[in-house]
Amino acid sequence: MKLEGIHHIALNVSDLDRAESFYTEILGFKVIQRFSKGLRHLMLDTGNSAIALFEAPELATRKSLEQLSEEGYLHFAFQASAEAFEDIVEELKLKNVTITSGPVKRGDGVSVYFNDPDFNHLEIHCDH
Repeated sequence: MKLEGIHHIALNVSDLDRAESFYTEILGFKVIQRFSKGLRHLMLDTGNSAIALFEAPELATRKSLEQLSEEGYLHFAFQASAEAFEDIVEELKLKNVTITSGPVKRGDGVSVYFNDPDFNHLEIHCDH
């Protein structure tokens, strides 16, 4: 088997419009496709893969996400250049994103951690 990489990661969100605003206005990703059959969802271009946001307003995920992330380290990490990292962290703060941890040294780089509005745990990492 020879796979080429990750095509997309799917996340559940309770409010698709709110999630779209966070991922486009805060993180700068672009919507590349919208779907209305089945669960309302959309696809975001992250540069080298995609994120699919599926609206599931009645799905209670916070407790599970917190347990999986705090005890099992479930999260999604985005790559940043070393040159841009400090500016990105400052931009997150200016956009009122709460940094839950970091910057902290991770391997040969540094990371910050935060949550999206649906408590999906996110990381921005840069290698030095």
